[in-house]
Amino acid sequence: MKPKKIKFQFNQMTFELPSNSVQTDRWDNTQFIYMGAKNTASVIKQYVKQKYGKRLTVWASSDVYSGGSSVRINLCSKNGSPAPYEMYQDIQNFTYNFKAGRFDGMTDCYEYRDDKPTTDKGVELKYFPSYIFVENRPSYGTVEYYLQEWKQFDPSNYSCKMVGETTWEQFVNFNKNYMKAGMLDKLTKYMVNLQTELQSLGYTEEELVA
Repeated sequence: MKPKKIKFQFNQMTFELPSNSVQTDRWDNTQFIYMGAKNTASVIKQYVKQKYGKRLTVWASSDVYSGGSSVRINLCSKNGSPAPYEMYQDIQNFTYNFKAGRFDGMTDCYEYRDDKPTTDKGVELKYFPSYIFVENRPSYGTVEYYLQEWKQFDPSNYSCKMVGETTWEQFVNFNKNYMKAGMLDKLTKYMVNLQTELQSLGYTEEELVA
């Protein structure tokens, strides 16, 4: 049985979170939406998928540790290249809504925000992660990661002897020990129809060769 979900609107977009995200403040008995690291990671990922669809690939992870928490977002174009800058900047700007504050290097202190973000219907959002990192590159070890590695691969840049007659064989032999089981087959199949799919998604000629 799937856990129940709640929906809420923020910046005129609809997001889903587990129903237990709605909690009651014990001091004033008002309801709020708990936006810890895991929930924040989920909302940011939903934002990217809603706004950019298959145009971008996104990964979101969260971490909770003594004294705080963090969210890490990786994103890229479907061919493994960095997302266009305006898209990356838009996503970065969106994440600012969900940071608990910022670290001030001058004072060596973390400064918490003093505003009170709410949903479009006025429900307060609370308990944000301390840090949100957005990297405009594929998550390590994914198909998109190896696509980007392949595009940048130049055997002459390495001092070790490459095994294989073709550059592709050399790339595979150089990386296969780092690949998860089944990754090579997945990568090969992904590349077969990639160009056609990228064109159908509206990639420009400059992006196709990036």
